[in-house]
Amino acid sequence: MEVSNKRPRDHPEVSLASEVRYIAGFAITVALMGLSLLLVRTHAFPPTLLVLAIAGIAALAVLAQLWLLFHLDFSEVQIWNTLTLALNVPLLILSIGLTAWMFRTLYLQVMMPALTGSH
Repeated sequence: MEVSNKRPRDHPEVSLASEVRYIAGFAITVALMGLSLLLVRTHAFPPTLLVLAIAGIAALAVLAQLWLLFHLDFSEVQIWNTLTLALNVPLLILSIGLTAWMFRTLYLQVMMPALTGSH
């Protein structure tokens, strides 16, 4: 099998790269992180609403990074990368959720009896 590298800039993934998109992605991400820091430092919302606001800002930052920095979209060029992401995100969420559940269960079974004095 012969691979032609005569014009590597003509490769579809390379042609997606753009300095403007990288700078915009970085600027948007930094702005969103600054906004979340500002919300926390000023105690702008009650605690529950603050957690929801920061989670929303984090979701926006992740989407901005996926679109502007990683160039993930539903185009023909990026379809396999997008499919890989779509298949891995549920596994990531499941592993984080099960880890949190495991640590909470261990905490309740190991630490709580010691605090109440019963074994």
